[in-house]
Amino acid sequence: MTRYDLMVIGSGPAGYVSAIRAAQLGAHVAVAEEEDIGGTCLNRGCIPTKTLAATADLLHASRNAARMGLKGSLELDFPAVAKRRDLVVTRLRKGIEARLAGLGIDILRGEASIPARGSVCVGGETFEAANILVATGSRPAFPGPLRVEGALSSTEVLAWRELPRSLVIIGGGVVGCEFASILRIFGVEVTVLEMMDDILPGIDSDIRQVLRNSLSRLGVKILTGRAAASASVSPELARVVLDDGSSVEGAALLVAAGRIPRLDVEGLAECGVEFDRKGIRVDSRMKTSVDGIYAAGDVTGLWQLAHAGSAQGLAAVEGIFAPDRARPAPDPDTIPSCVFTTPEIASVGPGEEEWIRRGVPIEVRRARYVANGRAVGLGETEGMIKLIASAGDGRLLGVQMVGRDASSLVGEALVAVNCGLSASRLGEMIHPHPTLTEIFMEAGEDFGPGAVHG
Repeated sequence: MTRYDLMVIGSGPAGYVSAIRAAQLGAHVAVAEEEDIGGTCLNRGCIPTKTLAATADLLHASRNAARMGLKGSLELDFPAVAKRRDLVVTRLRKGIEARLAGLGIDILRGEASIPARGSVCVGGETFEAANILVATGSRPAFPGPLRVEGALSSTEVLAWRELPRSLVIIGGGVVGCEFASILRIFGVEVTVLEMMDDILPGIDSDIRQVLRNSLSRLGVKILTGRAAASASVSPELARVVLDDGSSVEGAALLVAAGRIPRLDVEGLAECGVEFDRKGIRVDSRMKTSVDGIYAAGDVTGLWQLAHAGSAQGLAAVEGIFAPDRARPAPDPDTIPSCVFTTPEIASVGPGEEEWIRRGVPIEVRRARYVANGRAVGLGETEGMIKLIASAGDGRLLGVQMVGRDASSLVGEALVAVNCGLSASRLGEMIHPHPTLTEIFMEAGEDFGPGAVHG
């Protein structure tokens, strides 16, 4: 019987990153995967969505070309867009497969089970494993009234070869808003239904209002405070009946009501691993209730972020194979997140409203894109940054921003928050001119003598 130092179940960001790091530390590693290497993020989530978003950004910019002194516009060729989407995914997947193979990591194809502690069965063959890492990810949630034939998840939408004329999206979270933004730019009539009072819960109201205004200008219909009571889908029509008796119709229905951990690994419970519907319970080193069994990524129910899952996996395997220099598990107050809408939203740590809820005294300063020379030159003046600092020592606690390139700009905030810098220190640092990064400097200056450009 083949013996491995580490058997990873699942090859998403938590799984393949963990496998690579374990192999780098000298471990004999195998990865069990029943679908495509790369997991949901690469094949049916982050990467194909953001590839579509890149096309949407170009198309949206072309429609505003006249104000930049350009004539003409671009036309959407969605079959070509879909082909490029698939090529990007394939290229990256092959890259990961090559990386795993180059490190001597065995890829075992098939559904994995845990017949007993210290062993994993894949495709009918059993292997010994000194350590097991469960990284099975998550799957789309379909709440009771929405569990109807014909309702789509993001998986099916990201496999489209042609676009519907209209789409109803249930859920105004990250997935729902990203698809609403992308598909409306592509010409699809989009209606978003959100049962909460506003879209993007967890993002501060002033930030999400900028996005909501932008989506409205694009022509996205947003209905908040409305719950779906029932739904029906036929080849001709998707219809959602709301809790007030009204209804919304479209050519297709996307259910973006969140994701739930994949806990269907046979033998998991029998081995004594503790979990509930929220996910597998782990400690600070990603260890489960059973010695030698670890979990990382969406299956833990802690964060549904690829980079957080990777960090969890690294914390687990470094704790196993290099305990003297192992990194801690991710701190939720320092994890960045991005929403790839038009415009983008990005954040590090809790927002203003969450710190207030916690009772933490804070100071907040803002800087707006409209006062930034680079943003004006780009014609991208919609957006702002908000710095949230401790009222006691001025330490930067969190950043939320909305605007052009927010997903990249947030890197500066990530460094500042993780290094414990003061908000005013950002204002003292010399930033290159003219760049969008000066927005950080302007907001930081406002913690001192005041922002120069207002």
